[in-house]
Amino acid sequence: MWTIRQEQTEAFRRYHLKKFEDQMVVHLKTFAAQHWKAIGEQAGREAIRWGIEQAKKYGFTNRGPVRFYIELMFMLGGFFDTDPQCAWAIQILRDPANIDQMTRAERLHQALLAYWGAVAGPENQFLFAALRKLSKAKAEDYVVIGVPVEECLLNGLKDLYPQKCEYVGGRALKLLLSRTFELANRYGFSSTEDLAMMTALTFFLGHGCTGDPLYGWIGRRLADSRLDSAKKRSAELKAKAMLYLKHSLEGNEAA
Repeated sequence: MWTIRQEQTEAFRRYHLKKFEDQMVVHLKTFAAQHWKAIGEQAGREAIRWGIEQAKKYGFTNRGPVRFYIELMFMLGGFFDTDPQCAWAIQILRDPANIDQMTRAERLHQALLAYWGAVAGPENQFLFAALRKLSKAKAEDYVVIGVPVEECLLNGLKDLYPQKCEYVGGRALKLLLSRTFELANRYGFSSTEDLAMMTALTFFLGHGCTGDPLYGWIGRRLADSRLDSAKKRSAELKAKAMLYLKHSLEGNEAA
């Protein structure tokens, strides 16, 4: 009679995880081509492995649901499961009635179709129109003397991307801004221009973008000891963000 030792079981598990990871690499090179190109394979693989662990928190262990969870990370940000902009996803993920992972994944998929259709639009037209406006926007375009900066930036988001703002709702956007301002303060960002930059990052890339493995370029610049002042960190971060935006738009035009 054969006996399967624990180390054999672990080796079997690692083999299948590596096989799944390799398959996800191939898939994401097409599914999120521009994003994958920007972060590179090493960071992409790290994000996949992290996504597998994140998916487990919601009972996703089967290949299909885990793959879908990772796709959502690439679309909405690695911390979409706690992002006030994704309340529709949070509600489904935390609903105790959705015990079966396939049921949970299917409900999540249907909600995503509704969200993405309303927010991104046909062939992502709304999304890329917003990104083009963002590439030309300046903080001073939205600042009004005597009006709180939070209100100015909220109005700016509504101007840049009205479809998403309407779907997400004012309450969630105000919560996002509150968290963004706390985040900005943590890194010493206090000017209107810096607050506007951080707001754009959290709005378009997700509220956890500063610690998101999908956007390691943000975290690396915020943690770079050579950038020994908030002004230097802000300048470096803005330069990289504009380059990332430029590549995203060029990729869309080439598609």
